[in-house]
Amino acid sequence: MINPFSFSGTVADQGFCNRKQEQKDIIDFIQNSENVLLHANRRMGKTSLIYKVFCRLDNDITKLYIDLYGTVSENDFIEALMKNAGQLESRSEKLLKTAKEIFTSSNVSLSIDPVTNLPSLTPVFGSSKNSMLLENAMLLLERYSGKKRMVIVFDEFQEIENYSGGEFEKRLRGFIQKHNRISYIFAGSRQHILASMFNSKGKAFYKLAHSYPLSEIEEDDYIKWIKGLFADKKKISDKLIIKVVNICERHPMYIQQFFYHLWEADLKSPEIIDQTLDLILLRNRNEYMNIWDSLTLNQRKTLKLIAANEGKDLYSADSLKSVSLTTPSQVTKTLQSLTQKDIIQKNGVYKIQDIMFKQWILRL
Repeated sequence: MINPFSFSGTVADQGFCNRKQEQKDIIDFIQNSENVLLHANRRMGKTSLIYKVFCRLDNDITKLYIDLYGTVSENDFIEALMKNAGQLESRSEKLLKTAKEIFTSSNVSLSIDPVTNLPSLTPVFGSSKNSMLLENAMLLLERYSGKKRMVIVFDEFQEIENYSGGEFEKRLRGFIQKHNRISYIFAGSRQHILASMFNSKGKAFYKLAHSYPLSEIEEDDYIKWIKGLFADKKKISDKLIIKVVNICERHPMYIQQFFYHLWEADLKSPEIIDQTLDLILLRNRNEYMNIWDSLTLNQRKTLKLIAANEGKDLYSADSLKSVSLTTPSQVTKTLQSLTQKDIIQKNGVYKIQDIMFKQWILRL
């Protein structure tokens, strides 16, 4: 039997666990052309959820997914948008004709994306024409939304914060707020940046979208899903599933990874969970060592304190003494820097975002 668990990319079909309420909510937002800020830690399943929603949408809604990860400028944004224009129109000649009607002051070329086999547009940048390219690209979206309602996903949306000191954000908002037949989904994982972008009164995207944090999947949902996948393979106990879910702190990717390795394992072995955890940590060892080596001594001490205390009671004399910190102010300053690095986050208590990095720290 093919292993149904997947942890290296998006998951679909039987490999997708629950999220029924989230699917319903997001579909409702899309059908009503509402904007959504979809945010969660890395590898919590945002992209898989988006594609699951796309599969459930009727054909009378055009779907456009744009990954902004790695973009560093307005030109990169425009290129990413136009590269994916084939999702708007699969007929190459029709897409190019529409684009040339809009991009009258600049050249646009068309090619076929070798991965998707869809047409892809490429703008030709020139210093005298660049100011119009964003307007033209957004006008292209508006033109197609006049034919059918649309949903446009900008994944890793926090990347735009680095483009031009806020000026780009203001211009982009000006176009977006006029598009009443488009639902924009702004997805991202750097939550402190996204919170600033959408919750700060002085920022361009203030209150432009419904905030929708992606919550943890319930333990009972994991049990039902995992037992269903193992049903034709071998018997697996609720106790084992619960133990793995707790070790992974309900993190979808690491749960997928854990059960990927358990698929062919001897589940009767009393050491199997510890052995699987050791294997995962070993394969991530170089990554975690690179992170650890990049940290200051106080940052390392504070991370050990968070891991050992589950993010609680960080300022007591005994806690500080346990990691050789002398004053609470050292912890406060370090917590801020670790948050900026996206290594930790605060949700009631401070948590290390990467669950397996936490497990690795506990073994130091």
